[in-house]
Amino acid sequence: MRSHAILRCVLLTLVLSIANVGRGQQNSSSPPDATNSAVTLKVIDQLIQQNEQFETQNQQMEKQNLQLQKQNEELIEQIKTLRETVDQHVNVSEQSTGAASAQIAVGKTEKQTAQSSSQSQSQSKVDDKKKLPQASGGNPAIFGEFNPGRGFTVGRGEYGELNLSGYMAARFLDQLPGNQTAIDHLGRPIQVTPRKDFQFHRVMLFSQGWLFSPKFLYSTFLWTVQDTNQVAVGGAIYYNFGKIMTLGLGWNAYPGTQSLQGSHPYWESYDRVMADEFFRPYFSQGLFAKGNLLPKLEYRWMFGNNNSNLDVPAVKLDRNLSAGAALTWYPTTGEFGPRGAFGDYENHQSLATRFNLAYTYSPEDRQSPIGTPANNTTLRITDSLNLFDTGSLVPGVTVERAHYNLVSAAVGMKYHGFWIQGEGYGRLLDHFIADGKLPMAEIRDAGFYAQAASMIVPKRFELYGGTSYIFGQFADPKEFIVGTNYYPWNTRNIRLNTQLIEVDHSPVNSTFGFYVGQTTGPIFSIGVTALY
Repeated sequence: MRSHAILRCVLLTLVLSIANVGRGQQNSSSPPDATNSAVTLKVIDQLIQQNEQFETQNQQMEKQNLQLQKQNEELIEQIKTLRETVDQHVNVSEQSTGAASAQIAVGKTEKQTAQSSSQSQSQSKVDDKKKLPQASGGNPAIFGEFNPGRGFTVGRGEYGELNLSGYMAARFLDQLPGNQTAIDHLGRPIQVTPRKDFQFHRVMLFSQGWLFSPKFLYSTFLWTVQDTNQVAVGGAIYYNFGKIMTLGLGWNAYPGTQSLQGSHPYWESYDRVMADEFFRPYFSQGLFAKGNLLPKLEYRWMFGNNNSNLDVPAVKLDRNLSAGAALTWYPTTGEFGPRGAFGDYENHQSLATRFNLAYTYSPEDRQSPIGTPANNTTLRITDSLNLFDTGSLVPGVTVERAHYNLVSAAVGMKYHGFWIQGEGYGRLLDHFIADGKLPMAEIRDAGFYAQAASMIVPKRFELYGGTSYIFGQFADPKEFIVGTNYYPWNTRNIRLNTQLIEVDHSPVNSTFGFYVGQTTGPIFSIGVTALY
């Protein structure tokens, strides 16, 4: 700009000089010097050309200055972002190892974070620990209730990570009326003992993380049911091969129903509906895997010891293994919410759909000698009797072995806070071995449930209802359900649940669920659950 001003001054001086010379020549009445005028004009043209060149160069320099200024601003933003990232890693490290060791570990932590982010199915990517209030995606390779929450990272280093989380449920349960009687399919009276009590119903503590490689994962759990004073400790190890497969060895569930495919505790209430609880398989130790066959098609499978390995020592296990598998298809959005949750708390703006097909097979035995109570309590017939109890099918005859086969199919949809889901079941019990003659070679039962829910107040209040029917060889029980969920802090992870069930001759008989065998009448419950 300074050069332009000087050039303008020179041109102005030159023009004025020429003008003065011209006036002087005219006053002296002498003829103009054509040669001098031509030279002057040539000089002026050169000066004009140089000025134009200077102007072009100046514009280019201004453009370069703007680019440099923009690059400098972007660089400053990148430096600020990097500074915040490094500061976060330093804070995490200071909490676990102290300020001095944190500064040394920053570089290693960033390297591990980069490795973790490359895994589409790893726990580190699924559950960002900085997003605790959000619903937890959990470990997709855990099918049952042993699925951790986001939790809190208490240690991270070059060779591994440790995260702690938990789940709690406290409830009041009232099964009405308080005095009831019933008879079984052979006309014998059944003792019905309705409950009315408060319980710190369930506590589960989890640890999870990775060792030596972010692809090699582990999880452990402490599982309790306060109603029965039952405690179990277990876990599993996993290796992540990417979206195609996560392979595990240890405790898991057979993925035979929708509630046994990692959705706990994101159900409508804190326990299962009657048909689901009656037909479903259980938990065992074995080899299992979860992965994607196609972008919207998932598979799960498990080979295990028996239908329910809880409280069963190895000496009581036979050599016959059990197995289960499931296919899940998400044709529209490719997902169904965190963990495949029940209810549309997330308020899907596009229609989400899910179809599921599963099969489970398990050769079962009573796990105790004839003349003693059966240790195996998983298989019940539709009038609530345990298949392995003496006299359950014929007076004085005890079933010692049987095969359990279950096929289930489910369909669900979510849209704008509304959710509807149904699941149908077909169960076959056969290959009976008993100490006497039985009047049948097999028992076939079928049933279904249907549930629907709507977020009346988004992120805050949900209303739901449902029903389930069982069509059995010895009885046809059913139920009708209405309930609410209140979320006080805009998160799925903490809620107040109230529920009323009208049940007709429940075939389910358990201490930790909503049902006692042959209960008929209203069942009211109120509970608070928390996942962290």
